[in-house]
Amino acid sequence: MTASEPRHEIDRLLLEADVVLTMDRDRRVVSPGRILVEGGRIVAVGEAAVLPEGGERLSIPGGLVVPGLVQSHVHLGQTIFRGLAEGRRLLAWLRERIWPLEAAHDDDSAYWSTRLGAAECLLGGTTTVQEIGLGPGAAGLLEALVDSGLRAVAGMCLMDSGAELPDGLRGDTDRVLERTLGLGERYDGADGGRLRYSLNPRFILTGSDELWRRLRELAEERGWPLHTHALEQRDESEAVRALKGGRDEIEYFDSHGVLDTQLCLAHGVWLTERHLERLGGRRLSVAHCPSANLKLGSGIADIIAIRRAGLPVGVGADGAACNNDLDCLEEVRLAALLQALEHGPEAIDGATALGLATEEGARALGMGDEIGSLEAGKAADLVVLDGSRPELAAAASADPHDLVAFSATRAAVRHVMVGGRWQVWDGELLHSDLAEIVRRLSEHRTRLLERARL
Repeated sequence: MTASEPRHEIDRLLLEADVVLTMDRDRRVVSPGRILVEGGRIVAVGEAAVLPEGGERLSIPGGLVVPGLVQSHVHLGQTIFRGLAEGRRLLAWLRERIWPLEAAHDDDSAYWSTRLGAAECLLGGTTTVQEIGLGPGAAGLLEALVDSGLRAVAGMCLMDSGAELPDGLRGDTDRVLERTLGLGERYDGADGGRLRYSLNPRFILTGSDELWRRLRELAEERGWPLHTHALEQRDESEAVRALKGGRDEIEYFDSHGVLDTQLCLAHGVWLTERHLERLGGRRLSVAHCPSANLKLGSGIADIIAIRRAGLPVGVGADGAACNNDLDCLEEVRLAALLQALEHGPEAIDGATALGLATEEGARALGMGDEIGSLEAGKAADLVVLDGSRPELAAAASADPHDLVAFSATRAAVRHVMVGGRWQVWDGELLHSDLAEIVRRLSEHRTRLLERARL
């Protein structure tokens, strides 16, 4: 697949490729594929896409175009911890490694950790992430997202209580809320709306009743979504019941009105039919993280049942400290294969699986009108896959959704556009020096480990 390198800033572009998977509600496939982009948005797809006067034509033979991939749960601030928390279940993983490491973050270490995680995401075709953030270093993380080129929903990770929580992470409730409000006022809508702010209490075990009550009020007042971890491991849920008078996560959230907000639950491995009956019709979504769930021994989320209850499901790599990569295509494939194991091979097809990282994943973030499919009016976030890769070679009758969901790897990602601006071309970052990011991260990792005394 060859094409001359385009100008990075393009006002009017007609992109021509072999196939376009629109991932619209009808899962329309356009071949030959044509997409007209103007001013950072998609103007037309298919036959209606014609070269305007003064526009540029870019032909990519062998190109297979898909919407930019959406990850609904990531910890880019943990990229610097890759390989440092192996062989532990969730609560030990947090208490023995992750919390001491996060408490040692500063804005500089958080910035370069996030920049490397964002680079890995872009190179793998991810254009949008929902980032749950950090406590110390939260401002550095958010600044890195602004500089990265990614689209993001992100905020500060909020904690004001909890057994074995380091002092560096435990904040006074008033101060925690004051800080997240200040960050939200500064970063919500940054860079032309590419960054949206969210309220991110870590989970019930590190949040007081007062924190949850006031976060619900703040979410209603500001219109900011809530993003938290819930029902990830049985040990976690048992600890929640012991702390909250026998109530599990869903019962606790309901008693505090949290289920009436726009809420995304990361993991949801142990959601039951009883839970789902209560959740139906709410503005609630689930971020499914299959690799992290397997790595930490958490279990397999029943996303067939969750989707049947009417809740949109997205996928996320979680973090490099529990995955250990940030490859969205890997999560798509694994999500589908695990449901086949649980429900049979007919349970989920390629179009449905790919939708978890595109159209449905965008709805899980409350952004279905903006991203997730290649349709007129939406942001020009797209990925060009190299259809000549050996893993994508197939008969003409093969469904291209199946090829992408079950065969494509991040090695097939050639070009990545976010908001009409090329961020990756021919497998290389255009606006960031990857070697410099790795070098700076290494320097700050050494200092962070000294501060953490691990």
